[in-house]
Amino acid sequence: MRALQRVLSTQGFEVDAALDGRTALARLESRDYDVMLLDLRMGSMDGMEVYSLAPNPRLPATIIHSAHIDVQTAVLATRAGVQDVMQKPVPEEVLTARIRELAAERRATSDRPSPLTPDSVRRDALERLVGSSARASELRQHIVRVAEYRDVPVLIQGPTGTGKELVAQAIHALTCPGEPFVSVNCAAVPEQLFESELFGHEAGAFTNARSPRVGLFEEAGNGTLFLDEIGEMPLPLQAKLLRVLEIRQFRRVGGTRTRVFAGRVLSATNRPLTSSLGGTMRPDLFFRLAGYAIRAAPLVERIDDVPELARHFLGDFGKRHQVHGLSFSAEAMMALRAHHWPGNIRELRAVVENAAIVTRTGLVGREHVEAALLARSETPESWQGLAAAPIAEGSEEPVTHISSVMPAIKPLDDALSRAVRAPSLPDLQRDMILRAFEESRHNLSKAAQDLGIPRSTLRARLRRYGVR
Repeated sequence: MRALQRVLSTQGFEVDAALDGRTALARLESRDYDVMLLDLRMGSMDGMEVYSLAPNPRLPATIIHSAHIDVQTAVLATRAGVQDVMQKPVPEEVLTARIRELAAERRATSDRPSPLTPDSVRRDALERLVGSSARASELRQHIVRVAEYRDVPVLIQGPTGTGKELVAQAIHALTCPGEPFVSVNCAAVPEQLFESELFGHEAGAFTNARSPRVGLFEEAGNGTLFLDEIGEMPLPLQAKLLRVLEIRQFRRVGGTRTRVFAGRVLSATNRPLTSSLGGTMRPDLFFRLAGYAIRAAPLVERIDDVPELARHFLGDFGKRHQVHGLSFSAEAMMALRAHHWPGNIRELRAVVENAAIVTRTGLVGREHVEAALLARSETPESWQGLAAAPIAEGSEEPVTHISSVMPAIKPLDDALSRAVRAPSLPDLQRDMILRAFEESRHNLSKAAQDLGIPRSTLRARLRRYGVR
């Protein structure tokens, strides 16, 4: 290999050598190359495996250059897209001439607009997937790879809160930027309206269908239809969806005109789908939807991404609310990394925003993080007893005034001074709740949403503090 590297370097080529397949894949992730020479026998990973795993947008023109080539291998390589297959030994002038030819073709092609999407769109789509861990990098590789094949349905699997819709949006942005991205949560659509929601209906198709309605397939057009929580789709409709995926045609409910679906279907689930795994989906539909499967890993498997994600969410919070100079203390970041994050990325974002609301100095400390975590806990000890005397929504006069109890408690601006004296968690909870209620201008619904707790729980807590 070193001899070949010297020969090519003397011919004016800039040569980068990789001793094994994994090193080659890592180089392809970080740099663009015009031509790639691959041997077939490369230790633990052969040349064709490297070619198949290489990221498509960065895939150079490829020559299989090996002493171990037979007719079958050459045919398979050509079918896979390899530009040339050369059996060693190859005359120096033949090899260099072929490399120059492929490099010139590559540069001529790269000067044209990308047939898939502009580089800026590609970069923006992938940068939204924050994280530098191995799991995050693997996820981006899957997205880039499948984006090249826009007719292939993709199933995105993973627990709630792992960013499955963000993955779908990234695939869409790389596949068909500028086209519609239509999303539907299958768990939120009543069963009797599902068919009309997906396929639309004509006037008079059923009671109260006074005018035609465009369905989601039609609305997606040449873009993407994202079916979130696909496991909640009613069984009777699954056969109809399977039919549409197979023939790419559908009709509105009550209609006779056949319409063509030219877009892409992405779906997501947070639980097993097929009956063999405890799910309720038809196996044939499952395999049709899972033309390519991507797993969004839970946050506990990518703890190394927590600091980067937390800083991203804190910066985003500051931009949206025009709060400058927000940052984390080292102890706060340690607390974030130590948590097991059952709610995944969505929980992390909520905790970061809750902690940002509490701090007054711009520095999010450990006490702010711990208070935010406790406030979002499903069964924290300090919230015990609240359910003993539930308050029905609307049964009491809405809580709208806090000024009457302010003399009885320390001002909210004293929260920081108490934090310095190692406050108890109940004190921090109280400060966080009262501050959120004040900052929402006494809007009970908004304060409950900002805190991530039910309205009834917030109402009960405010009553406990004496707020009327």
